[in-house]
Amino acid sequence: MAEDKKQIKTTVHPAENQHDENTVCPLVDIYEQSDGTTVMLAEMPGALPDSIDVQVDKGVLTIAAKCGDDKFSESYARVFTSFETGDYFRAFALSDEVDRENIDAKFDDGLLKLTLPKAEAVKKKKIEIK
Repeated sequence: MAEDKKQIKTTVHPAENQHDENTVCPLVDIYEQSDGTTVMLAEMPGALPDSIDVQVDKGVLTIAAKCGDDKFSESYARVFTSFETGDYFRAFALSDEVDRENIDAKFDDGLLKLTLPKAEAVKKKKIEIK
């Protein structure tokens, strides 16, 4: 018997990314909170905090960052590597439900957290009966 699956509506969708041999597409998790706020977590190990660039232009949210130098490259010989090297870039198409003026970004320990609140125009509103 097939189980009923709860369908989750998201307001952020991956867009076509500019990906070349020197660019890494960061891993991203997207969550929707009960109040409709969308939270994005992007893993960006080695990113330089001052180089992180988050922009919204024509409905597209872009995340970009430069990576620091590999501090072990001179004194160690690599035996195994899981981390991809290069600068970060990823893009997402935003729906009109996102309040683009109040997006919040925080970066801590290689994790970029973006909070995308729902626009007031699309929030559920109780209509008073007179």
